[in-house]
Amino acid sequence: MDRRLKIRQAVGRLFQRFSLAMMTIIMVIIFAVVNDNFLTLSNLQNILEQNAALAIVAVGVTFGIISRVLDLSPGSAIALSGVVIGLAFQATNNIVVALISGFAATLSIGLFNGILIAKSDINPVIVTLAAYIWARGLALALTEKASIVIQSPLVGFMNDRFLGLISPPMVLILLAYLLGSLLLNKTRLGRYTYAIGGDELATKEAGVRTDLYKIGIFLFSGLLVGVASVITMARMGAAEPNAVFGLELDAIVAVIIGGNKLAGGEGSLRMTIFGVLFLALLNNGLSTMGLRDAYFYFYKGMVILIALFVEVTSRRMLAVTRPSASTAKEIASQLLR
Repeated sequence: MDRRLKIRQAVGRLFQRFSLAMMTIIMVIIFAVVNDNFLTLSNLQNILEQNAALAIVAVGVTFGIISRVLDLSPGSAIALSGVVIGLAFQATNNIVVALISGFAATLSIGLFNGILIAKSDINPVIVTLAAYIWARGLALALTEKASIVIQSPLVGFMNDRFLGLISPPMVLILLAYLLGSLLLNKTRLGRYTYAIGGDELATKEAGVRTDLYKIGIFLFSGLLVGVASVITMARMGAAEPNAVFGLELDAIVAVIIGGNKLAGGEGSLRMTIFGVLFLALLNNGLSTMGLRDAYFYFYKGMVILIALFVEVTSRRMLAVTRPSASTAKEIASQLLR
């Protein structure tokens, strides 16, 4: 029996480490055969730029999932922030004022959600689902469903490539992951993000102000959403209240496919990077095949389902339970070292 268990765990470890990589390679081969331009440098650059907002939002979503909070509001927050940028630019003709207004909007949404979740007993999914609805509704109401064209040098700058290779969105992706990794691995915010997701009650009993750190997580996510809104606005050249529908769901899927546990308490941005890359390649590959929307979403959903099934299966094969402190005293000793 022990031998069978060891074999099962060994296979599970192999699946967990390499299954996503193997699926990604297979997917790339299929798309390369169907489309000769799929593996060109130009298309690979397009993949990064088209999915820059998704990649950056996924950093904040990772913090949320590790802390056992599911945030459904980023897509609507991006749309509302874009609208605020557009209206502020129309009123002042000053792009700096407009950008500050847009960041103020996303930070305010993050702060509002964070305070409501930290200070009340309302489920985070309900709070962020409400924000998903009211923020999108406000964006539509402020513009009466119309787009706001933004003619600014910033738009051209964000779509340029330095030396023909690197664009500002690519740089912003790198900065977002570097900042996220620094916060997650080197600061109290990161340490307590894991602790809250692992056992929030014990963390509280250890003397940690979990409410403040929850608010901090949402503020950091709001900052990243603000960056994503600028990228989205620049790519479209306009503030579009219907922009990025479903982006928050793609971000959640990317974080989970990468190997982060929805149950919270563990995970890393390295896992998120692989999940985002998988989803970005899938989105681009299906788009370049010229599929109708119905088939696009069908195939996308099925591939995601297969990837999630493989991830869950590998975890079950490992059959390893996560260690947790049995008392608040043990948690305190770990957190306050």
